[in-house]
This record gives sequence, C-alpha cells and structure tokens, in this order.
Amino acid sequence: PPFDDIRARQALTFATPLEDYDLLIGLGVSRQADQRFIPESKYYNPDVVQQGDMPDEAVALAAEYCAERGQETNPITGGPTCTDGKINTELQWSGPSVIQTRIAELLDEGWSEAFNVTFDELPQDEHIQQTALGQYNTNTWRQFGAVDPATDNVWLLCRAVGGISLNWPRFCSEQRDQQLLDAQATTDEAERIALYQQQTADMNQEYLYIFTQHTIWDNAFAPEVRGVCDRTSPDGDALRCVVNGRTWHSSVWLAE
Repeated sequence: PPFDDIRARQALTFATPLEDYDLLIGLGVSRQADQRFIPESKYYNPDVVQQGDMPDEAVALAAEYCAERGQETNPITGGPTCTDGKINTELQWSGPSVIQTRIAELLDEGWSEAFNVTFDELPQDEHIQQTALGQYNTNTWRQFGAVDPATDNVWLLCRAVGGISLNWPRFCSEQRDQQLLDAQATTDEAERIALYQQQTADMNQEYLYIFTQHTIWDNAFAPEVRGVCDRTSPDGDALRCVVNGRTWHSSVWLAE
C-alpha cells in the first residue's frame, strides 16, 4: 500500500506536472517521453500518450481511495495510507544531487494536490539496495533504452520478482511475460513490432511507470582521439559503438 491499488497509481500519474518538468528540468532540450521507446524506434506505439497535468482527476481518485483504504498502514512510512483525504507517500532518490532535489521539489508541487509527500534522499548504493528490496513507495530512476528491447526483459518479467527484485515495481503479469517472450522468439518482424506495441499500451494502462524524458547522450573527444568506433566483427562488419552513453574502447589511439 498504497500503490498496490491502481487508483493510487493513477492519481500519482495524473498529478505529475509533465509540462513543468519539461520546461524546468528538461529546459526544452530533453525529449519528452510517453513510453520506453523513442519515436524513431520501429517498436514505438504512436497511440500511447503519457497522462499527467490532471490535478482534478488525481484529487478525485485519491479521495475515493482514502475513503476505502485510508486507515491501512503504509509499510514504508509506518503510518496510515491517507491523512486528511490525501494519500501518504514517500519519494526516494539518489543524492546528494542538486538536480535530483529540484526534480523532487517539482514533483511534489504537482503531487501535493492529492498526496502528502515525504522525501528520502539516499546515497546511490543504498538507494539501489532499497529499490531492489522493495523498500520504497516511489522513486526517480533511469531505465530501459536497450537497442534490442529483449535485453530489457530482465526489468519486466515475473521471474525477476523475488526477495531481491530486478522487476522494480514487483508487478507480475503472465500476459506481459507471454508478450515479451513471444516477441523475443519470433522471426516475423511485423509480429514482433505488434507485440511490443501492445505491451507498451498495456504498460501505459498499468500505471507502474511515469515516463518523463528520454536521455540524450553525447560523447565528446578531442580531434586527435582516433579509433573510438573502429570496432568490427570477424567478418569486417561495423559493431555498435555507443549504447546509453557507454562506449567500448578497444582500439583507441592519439594522433600526433
């Protein structure tokens, strides 16, 4: 509790100030996100829209939730799930970080319409540990973005849920598992695309993730640095150079 109830997850989504996030955090440069795939990906679902900036709907859902479940205990805060008609939640992030603290403050500005938010800033190692152990209500996190989306299955499958969970929300869906595994197994590209697009639509309606932006990565080198992306296969085919900001250095040299 409270996010085992979809109404609480919906309320948090609806209360998220997406426009202000884009303007004040993304500064109009970062790319807004509606889902885990970027628009250039063949798996992108153009019909999926990330909801947000809907405070009235958030307030109504929170009131409904609190009327039914407000006296239950929030295992993270130790208190009731609701106070004064608002849902109690803890927001956790990795710090110290000026930008992460500003993100937390900005989210609270929107969420406070329907939520009483307490902050928990932790060193990154402890933040990751508590997330893996399920010791959080909601957190800010960077995730997904694999070139082959099957690589991201580890964050989504039921078998990744356990005492230590890599499926961070600890949400198990046999239907989702089947979609992901069928997409990984098929050699029919059209079928794979359809499966990932359906899984994206389902993820949007599960309200487990609030997507804010796609990170834009850049690796800059001085002019004399050579060979950074000269990796080739035994057959001479060019290999992928950079993924999610990470570069494999196997043949770098400096020109005179």
